[in-house]
Amino acid sequence: MLSIGYGKLLIGCVAGLVVLGGATVGLGIGGFADVPADSETTVGEDELEITTVQSPAEIRPDEPLRVHLRITNPGSATTTKQVALRLSGDGDQQSPETVITKQVELSAAEPTDVTLAVEPDQLSSGEYTYAVAVGDSSSPETTGDVAVLTPPTFVLADTTANATIVRGTNASIRANLTNVGAYRGVQTVRFAVDTDRNGQYSDTETLNESVYSLAGGQSQVSTATVNTAGLTPDEYQYKIATENVTTTGTLNVQQPATFRLQNMTAPANVTKGETANVSVVVENVGDVGGTDNVTLRSDSTNTTYSRSVSLAANESTTVSIGVQTTNLSRGQHNHSLGTAADKETVSMTVEDSHFEVSDLDGPNVLYVGDTAVFSASVTNTGNVTGTQSIQHRIDSDDDDRPETYGVNRTVTLAPGESSRVRFEIEYTVTDSTDYPVEPLSLQTYVYGIYSEDARVSTAMSVKPSWAKDGGGSSGSGGSTSVSEGERASLDEITQDKYGLYYNEVSGETKRQIEEIHERQPFADGLAVAEVRTREEIARQEYGADVKAGDKFNFTGLDIETQQKVEADFDSQFQTDSGDRIESWDELANDTYGASYENLTASRQADIRTTYQDQFE
Repeated sequence: MLSIGYGKLLIGCVAGLVVLGGATVGLGIGGFADVPADSETTVGEDELEITTVQSPAEIRPDEPLRVHLRITNPGSATTTKQVALRLSGDGDQQSPETVITKQVELSAAEPTDVTLAVEPDQLSSGEYTYAVAVGDSSSPETTGDVAVLTPPTFVLADTTANATIVRGTNASIRANLTNVGAYRGVQTVRFAVDTDRNGQYSDTETLNESVYSLAGGQSQVSTATVNTAGLTPDEYQYKIATENVTTTGTLNVQQPATFRLQNMTAPANVTKGETANVSVVVENVGDVGGTDNVTLRSDSTNTTYSRSVSLAANESTTVSIGVQTTNLSRGQHNHSLGTAADKETVSMTVEDSHFEVSDLDGPNVLYVGDTAVFSASVTNTGNVTGTQSIQHRIDSDDDDRPETYGVNRTVTLAPGESSRVRFEIEYTVTDSTDYPVEPLSLQTYVYGIYSEDARVSTAMSVKPSWAKDGGGSSGSGGSTSVSEGERASLDEITQDKYGLYYNEVSGETKRQIEEIHERQPFADGLAVAEVRTREEIARQEYGADVKAGDKFNFTGLDIETQQKVEADFDSQFQTDSGDRIESWDELANDTYGASYENLTASRQADIRTTYQDQFE
């Protein structure tokens, strides 16, 4: 703020000369300071005394420039004078320009306040020197300076460090907002990305907007985050805008490292035990390099093999993985190779020998001291030549799982080739190192001939040697045969099956022997020792957890197994006479004249209820 001190205006006949004092900087915008007149100054009769000049040091562009004067007429008469305000720009070499004049009547011996105002439209931003002239003087003294401030003016600069980003990574768009004006102003910065690439920026494409209040010369960094996970790799225009200025840029979204598979190969056939090489060409179709795992999985064994692969953009390589086939079964197996972005599947056939066992031949009754002869046909149904150990096993511990005792034959067979394997074994009831197997008690045993892939088994009854005097033999016909309509006694059945008399077996066994006895005659060619109880069928064929001698709970089996056991049991007899348990099919045929599976759902429900009633 500039303030003029005192001064004297000397009045002649025609013109006056303005004599002004120095300028003193005082208050800020809009403020004024007064400097009192010098009390020692003498004023003549014809002099006008300017006691005060007030003006702001700086003004805003929307404010008028006001200069305040106090003029005292010390004379005895009223006079009228013109007061003029002249301005010149900073560094302007032209003569000051009169911007406003005012006729002022000055009363005698009284001070008069005068205000000269310059409207905002007459001024622009910058530095000005002003002077005041009173009367006709053409050479006014400079009275001070005033600055018309620059309004808040914002400059926006895009300072985004990296406009290229990999999809899935957040991108940051940055801008620097600076107020190059002279005083504080408010500005809003808006960020938007044209995600649909239609050339427009909708409200949904606006990332954020921030309002900043900045003093003159102050700067502020503004940031917006772009989530690129949902953007297709491409170029996207973005916009940074304020109320006054807009700048645009391009965001380049790159495809991340993406590993694709092609030309996957594997051998069509591989022999079990060999390593099969599965290979594939892996290409990184992304815009940047990266690392991924190429993983091979077997659908058959859930085995996983993995290789880590690093590739630059558009680079490719061939990856080979060895697949172990030792634990793969014979036949076709699917293997898949996959990366995070792709998957390929290939099939290969594992070839192996497969030894089927059939046509088991052996004694139904074995008399202690006799040599038993067991034989079976072994056929390689596989597609490669194989060698296997063929074993003879017998269930000596009565758990329905025949054990091996080192009695075996090594057999080599080409695909489709068969061989008859024969075992001669002498069983005793005494433990001796002269015999390769455990001693046997006088009872029924399950025995069989086993390959690594298959088995065939049946049962035989061990009897004392003196029992041969009753007419039996150790051959396959040594057991009592009743296939021609004859009926075996309870003792004959228990002797043939267990080597005991009827009154020597448990009550549970008696009940089952009685049922076999009631169901006679047996199927053609079936000897007594070969006829099995429901309990034996359940244990030997369907793995029921029932120990010999324990009470057998037929209804404790699941219903499907009950039906299978009953069907196997019924097939051992020529008629249904004495059948105490009728199966679903038997009940269905008796009631509706159709098999169970051909009945309606409601009739099947009736049959199941009737079936269950048999055990109530």
